[in-house]
Amino acid sequence: MSWGMIKRDPRISINTLISIVDDDESVREALEALMDSFGFRVHAFQSAMDFLSSADIGNTSCMIADVHMPHMSGVELYRRLAELGHAIPTILITAYPDDSVRDRALADGIVACLIKPFDDDALIGCVHAALQRRYPGESPC
Repeated sequence: MSWGMIKRDPRISINTLISIVDDDESVREALEALMDSFGFRVHAFQSAMDFLSSADIGNTSCMIADVHMPHMSGVELYRRLAELGHAIPTILITAYPDDSVRDRALADGIVACLIKPFDDDALIGCVHAALQRRYPGESPC
């Protein structure tokens, strides 16, 4: 991931929590650093089960989750959260694109599905779109 021309948005609230769920430690750390550089509060989890057992579910404004993880995929995590009444705007990331999985996920309400490696600008654009879904009609930043 490049840090390129992206700059921190000074309007972002320090209370905006981005949760990252990915079994790949290097991806978690890179995404955590990127989101932190934009002023977001960030919590990272190595599995869907870790996130589901955390106290962060109700406070998460946007979730970035890997599609392919052991025991529960990012899509399954999104659906489980929706069943529990926590329809968190979610961005899926994957190194193994599958059009049918992407199409079903988008139909279920996923904000975006990005293919690794993805451009930082694309991810930040998706995060802002997710926050607009979370806080329609008001500035989430």
